[in-house]
Amino acid sequence: MCKLEDSASASIGVEGSMENLCWPPTYVATVTYGKEEFAELEIGDAFFSLDPEIKVCRTSYGGVLLVKTSLTEDIATKLLLANPPSTLHRFMKVIFCCESTRLAECLRNNITVLSGINFSSLRVSERSGVSHEYIVELLNTVGYRLSRGKQGLTLSVEPFRSFVCFAKQLLNF
Repeated sequence: MCKLEDSASASIGVEGSMENLCWPPTYVATVTYGKEEFAELEIGDAFFSLDPEIKVCRTSYGGVLLVKTSLTEDIATKLLLANPPSTLHRFMKVIFCCESTRLAECLRNNITVLSGINFSSLRVSERSGVSHEYIVELLNTVGYRLSRGKQGLTLSVEPFRSFVCFAKQLLNF
C-alpha cells in the first residue's frame, strides 16, 4: 500500500504525480474520515490474494482513497461484498479523468464513453471549486443527458485539485 503523505506527494496532490503509485486510479473509495489508514489495509487485504500488485493511496482529501489494481469491477465488487470493509462508504470505477482546466474539451472527447453507460443519477463531490451546478452545466453544454429510467447507475464526479475523475458508482454502504 502506498501512503500519500510524504512531503513531495502531499504538496503536489494526487493528480499526475509521478510519486503517486495510484495515478491514474482504477477506483475511488470514500471511507470513514480519520480511518483512512485502516481502510487502506481493509481494501488492500480484500484484493491482495487476486492482485498482489494492488496499490491503495490516500489523497489530500480526508476520507478519499485511490485504488490501482488489475481487478475488473465485477471481481472487485464481489470481493468487497464477500467481506465488506467496515470503513468503506462508496466504491467507484473510474471511467476517465480530465484536467480541470480542460474539462469541457475532455468531456466532449469522452461523451461516447459516458453515453454507453446507463446513468440515471449524478453525484458530485463538491471540492476544489467544482460544484454540482457547474458539472450539470458542462454536461448539458456537451450534449450529455442522464437516462430517465430508475434502473440506471450513478455517475460520480470526483474532483482532485487539478483533475476531475468521472466514475461509475459500484457500491454504496
